Amino acid sequence: MPATAELSPARNARPADDLAPEGTLAPPLTPGPPSGWNPQQLVTALIVFGPLAAVLAVALGFFSRRITLVDLCLAVGLFLISGHGLSAGFHRLFAHRSFKAARWLKITLAVSGSLGLEGSVNSWVANHRRHHAYTDRPGDPHSPHRYGAKPVALLRGAAHAHIGWLFHAQPTEEARWAPDLTADPDLVLISRLFPLLGVASVGLPMLAGWALTRTWAGALGGLIWGGAVRIFVLHQTTFAVNSVCHLWGKRPFLTRREDRATNFAPLAVLAMGDNWHNFHHASPRSARHGVDPHQLDSTARLIWMFERIGAATDVHWPDSETVERRRVVLPSVNLMSGTSFPTPVVE
Repeated sequence: MPATAELSPARNARPADDLAPEGTLAPPLTPGPPSGWNPQQLVTALIVFGPLAAVLAVALGFFSRRITLVDLCLAVGLFLISGHGLSAGFHRLFAHRSFKAARWLKITLAVSGSLGLEGSVNSWVANHRRHHAYTDRPGDPHSPHRYGAKPVALLRGAAHAHIGWLFHAQPTEEARWAPDLTADPDLVLISRLFPLLGVASVGLPMLAGWALTRTWAGALGGLIWGGAVRIFVLHQTTFAVNSVCHLWGKRPFLTRREDRATNFAPLAVLAMGDNWHNFHHASPRSARHGVDPHQLDSTARLIWMFERIGAATDVHWPDSETVERRRVVLPSVNLMSGTSFPTPVVE
């Protein structure tokens, strides 16, 4: 078995760099159920709102036990593992092929990202590639510009991009958007195991809490902080990249027409570098998103470490010429103010 797992696109692959031509409309969306929610949407609601309920319970004092060092270590440790699994694995490796990974690393990142409870690796990548193909145009599954440019419409769009899109019937075909992943037996298996990995994502910190403290209080602390609270913060960070990073921030780099991706510095630590969204949309295959001085990008540093030990190869690091060629000086963006701003365009 080869030591390196290449993600070679099939003939009908739609990698994120292969953006749809300007003016191209997305294929018709399959209409959802005429009324009510389907079972998948109910599961999504449980995954999204379950951690929120736990956070509210802690905030309102229903969980009176104070956070301990064990709770904090479990929360931060699993946040870093699952978060970097999403940013380095789901996003930069699988969605954009920013580097090639040894098989053990590919599997590790796929499993780690699955612990973030944001969907299976294949479905996540398919939706993300579709987002890049139709950014902020019809067909983008989570654009905050869906309902128009007026402040009220953008507010509604922000809610859609942040969380509402998860409950819209707009299926993305994995075989079309991620054929390279659906042809990979490892990733197909990990995608099928997503429900089990979801249970493990909340069960493991609970078991670790019990093992480290030998008390049921420790187990509950692990479940709450290492499970629910950690998942809630991770979800909100990812959702903010979809919403906030298309509404507020700076746009120093050229993007496609109608693409409103921004750099939003306050998310740098939590988003692990994925908040430098404007450069990412300007150069999707780049393994580093924070290309300017003092832009934190822990995911890029992690990929660099894997490259140093030979687990990551063919890494697409941005060179200074590419960065400067895509640079343009624009003011900070606040689309919610209702003011317009010039849009740099790459034809």
